[in-house]
Amino acid sequence: MNNRSKRNSHIATLSMCMMIAAPAAAEDNVSWRDIDFGSCPLNANLRVADGGSMVGYMALQGCAARIVAAPRTQIRTTPDVARIVGVKEDEPKKQEAKRRKTALAQPPAGTRRVSAMLERPIRIGPVNTAFEQHIQASAQAYRIDPLFLHAIIGTESTYRPVALSHAGARGLMQIMPDTGARFGVAREALYDPATNIETGAKLLKTLQKRYGKDFDLILAAYNAGEGAVARYGNRVPPYAETQDYVIKVMARYAALRRGTGL
Repeated sequence: MNNRSKRNSHIATLSMCMMIAAPAAAEDNVSWRDIDFGSCPLNANLRVADGGSMVGYMALQGCAARIVAAPRTQIRTTPDVARIVGVKEDEPKKQEAKRRKTALAQPPAGTRRVSAMLERPIRIGPVNTAFEQHIQASAQAYRIDPLFLHAIIGTESTYRPVALSHAGARGLMQIMPDTGARFGVAREALYDPATNIETGAKLLKTLQKRYGKDFDLILAAYNAGEGAVARYGNRVPPYAETQDYVIKVMARYAALRRGTGL
């Protein structure tokens, strides 16, 4: 065969290969699904959402034995499972977590937060151990951290058992007579240190059962009353006295726990 004949033979062979490998034209009856791509390129099973997932991939047409169709299952979150990026949290729980985090920093719309106590150091003051026996007894009876009782007493009365507020609150933990009556304690008995501390501990335990571990709400209700907290949607009320009170007690409690207030 001469060179010209060889060249014509190569051209004919190349043309035939192009006809086989090229996608079918609109007028042809040949589908690319009929083309043999040889062995499957997968060396392990491929999991797809549905049987039509590989339609656009010609090279996978020979991999039917290795492709497993497994529809997606909805991912559900539970409180004891860490949040996965991309999984939508339960909206009510998300809002509740946000509320607890920002209850003190962001009061309800239309109110102004008094931040004076955050802008200057808070004086902790000394801890008076004269009533330690009563504090420890009430703390143990009602399962309250004694340092938390110290923080409240130090803020409320600076350890003065005969303290009387302009509103009528009495004693070490500044118990209102109506609150004392709620727990069966007479007005004058609130000046007794042991009785006063025990009544305050009972009130704190009642508030803890209502508000859980939200110390902001427990202290806000202790200062302003449960009705005020409920009136503002279970948030710290926008009262300067109440907001400063929460800040002072928590700062004192934190210092006592660190050992810097002793």
